[in-house]
Amino acid sequence: MQLLQLNSNQEIFSVLSRYPEWLKMVLETIDKPPIDGDYYPHIIEVFDQHGLLAGKVNEKFAYECTRTVEEQSDFTAWFIDGELTVFYVGSEVLVNRLQVLTDALGGLL
Repeated sequence: MQLLQLNSNQEIFSVLSRYPEWLKMVLETIDKPPIDGDYYPHIIEVFDQHGLLAGKVNEKFAYECTRTVEEQSDFTAWFIDGELTVFYVGSEVLVNRLQVLTDALGGLL
């Protein structure tokens, strides 16, 4: 999926145009291969435009941030060991580097 395809969906374009740093990360990651199914992540973190939502370190420490009702997420970005792995706007998945997610959802992605 390239910029032209991102531009064709008005909701996605509208969100990403407000967050150019996230657009850049999506474009840099969108064609990267899936993460190896045998890979063991050490740090998993989830972000939106407001910042960190939640994370987990070495399956031992979990953390999350509190949000108000007014702080709705425009998008959600999952990082595994510092690499953008999943990125979605609403129900539209733009980046999916998790093979397990692809296998589980089949043709939906």
